[in-house]
Amino acid sequence: MQVRVSRRVPSLVFAAVAAALVLAAGVSAGSAQVQQGCETPVYKNGLDVVFGRYGTKAGADHRTSEVKRIGFSGVVTVQESCKVWMSALRGLESYSTAVGVQSEARRAKYYPTIECMVAQEIGQIQAIFGTRSTMDELSAVISTAARFGYVGLKTKPAPCGGYQAYVAGFTSLAQAKDFATTASQRSGLDVFVIKA
Repeated sequence: MQVRVSRRVPSLVFAAVAAALVLAAGVSAGSAQVQQGCETPVYKNGLDVVFGRYGTKAGADHRTSEVKRIGFSGVVTVQESCKVWMSALRGLESYSTAVGVQSEARRAKYYPTIECMVAQEIGQIQAIFGTRSTMDELSAVISTAARFGYVGLKTKPAPCGGYQAYVAGFTSLAQAKDFATTASQRSGLDVFVIKA
């Protein structure tokens, strides 16, 4: 069975419905656990569709093989902690895509969860100009910032889906907070600071 998931940009209403479905279907924060040193690193924010957790790598590999055979070719086995492995489709950037995968899996009698994965901190201080569901929506934030002289904003996947526009390169948290305060006042955007 071949799994096809639409990559169309959802309307605002559909995105809200999809987010509500995800919450009802079981979203958990996979990054809330304390890092133990044996986990598979998370380099990029996003959503994982988790097909199961197992106490052995062999158990997770078995589930990964099962779901790959029915068409979920991107599923991999990853180590979540020193004693837990999981079978997951990693790095999805939108709730609608994750919900689509979850729905397809349910038709095949698998019941995966959708989990938020936050990239491991690299120590970079960033001023976030906005978070939006799609890149099209984020382009409005970038345009507003540019009108006030904030050009060259970078973009990245946001934690738990969507996208963010940001500036990095600060030498201290105080410098970044001063920048964010000024940028918020000048542009009208709600600019805030994170350590990524």
